[in-house]
Amino acid sequence: MTQKTVSFHTLGCKLNQAETDALRTAFTEQGWKVVPFRQIADVTVINSCTVTNQADRKTRSAIYQAVKASPQGKIAVIGCLPQVAAESVSRIEGVDLILGNRDKFRIFEFLHELPSLPESPVICISDEDQDIYPENIFISSTGNRNRAFVKIQEGCANYCTFCVIPYARGKPVSRSFHDAIEETRKLVTEHHYKEIVLTGIDIGAYRDGSHDLLDLIQALERIDGLLRIRISSIEMNTLTDALIDYIADSRITAPHFHLSLQAGSDPILKAMNRKYTCQEFAHKVAYIRDKIPLASIGTDIITGFPGETEALFQETYRFIETLKFSYLHIFRFSPKKGTPAAIMKNQVSESEKIRRSRILRALDKRLRFLYASQFQGKTVRVLWESENEKGAKGFNEYYIQTLTGKHQAKLNEMNDVNIDSVDGDILRGHIL
Repeated sequence: MTQKTVSFHTLGCKLNQAETDALRTAFTEQGWKVVPFRQIADVTVINSCTVTNQADRKTRSAIYQAVKASPQGKIAVIGCLPQVAAESVSRIEGVDLILGNRDKFRIFEFLHELPSLPESPVICISDEDQDIYPENIFISSTGNRNRAFVKIQEGCANYCTFCVIPYARGKPVSRSFHDAIEETRKLVTEHHYKEIVLTGIDIGAYRDGSHDLLDLIQALERIDGLLRIRISSIEMNTLTDALIDYIADSRITAPHFHLSLQAGSDPILKAMNRKYTCQEFAHKVAYIRDKIPLASIGTDIITGFPGETEALFQETYRFIETLKFSYLHIFRFSPKKGTPAAIMKNQVSESEKIRRSRILRALDKRLRFLYASQFQGKTVRVLWESENEKGAKGFNEYYIQTLTGKHQAKLNEMNDVNIDSVDGDILRGHIL
């Protein structure tokens, strides 16, 4: 019997990437062979994004490419775009299966049924506001040989004016406290992962009964063989002082915080419906730095939001510069149909967004170097992830890529490394 083939294409966020990896693992375990995207495949799975209109266009482009590459194969479009625009996706010729966010991990059920179903495409979009979630919504990803992603939370109720995610992912729901612990234990003891990344849409909102995110981290740290826990992006107002205090004293949970700022001026934050002021955000950053002086603090910035004048842009620039973030993720505002920001007055021209993003990228480069330079002569802990003829590389607890010489490191082991030199935002050192 010929081995069935599947290819994947992922758009959007890291959670999407992790979920695709989980699906890839599931297909492999069921005997499928994974082939590169745009090669002939029995099934092509496109995990979509709809956070911007550009993301919609990229998803549609991926569908056209998949149909062209595999005209006889089945095309499955899953995730956020079907969740909010299933009818639109169904009109694209060649699509056979359309699954929303709650249903995408049921893909095997539908693939088995497709040959016997005359209608095409088959659509399954569960209401994201229902209280019943399928058990497999928290299927996790095994990333690479060193790092596994454990999904602990789904959904968002913040309703920022630029964001469609609450409509695409639904209201917040948290994974069972004990399930998260047991899966992590299995990943560590049976599959030998040394680092896990806790993922979700709004992980600071994690709560299962009386257990919150801090309780979960404390429980996970007791798993033998787990060397590092990293938390993914977290909202400033859900990052508690108690969690910061705990991380300050921990040897396992990384002092790495990705706090989404989005704008460094109060009028724009208010227009975005963000739940904090610049002063409150700065106070949180100051608290982290007081407890963990070298903590990595990265952020997201949207430039060119409606109403962002040059003066307000300069406010954001100065605010970022003052807070000295470790790195920036910079996005040009893209109006998303169906969100309040898409119809706001005083839209910023595309040329001006490009100009401002270039300015911010230059600032990002400088901030990355300034942050990395603080580690000259200091000791960090590195989990080695890859090697070549020049040596090995991995990430330290502060999420900085670190290199060491040839034959010095063993993959999937963690060592203390003294930093000898800094090249841009990359560290080089020797194992102690």
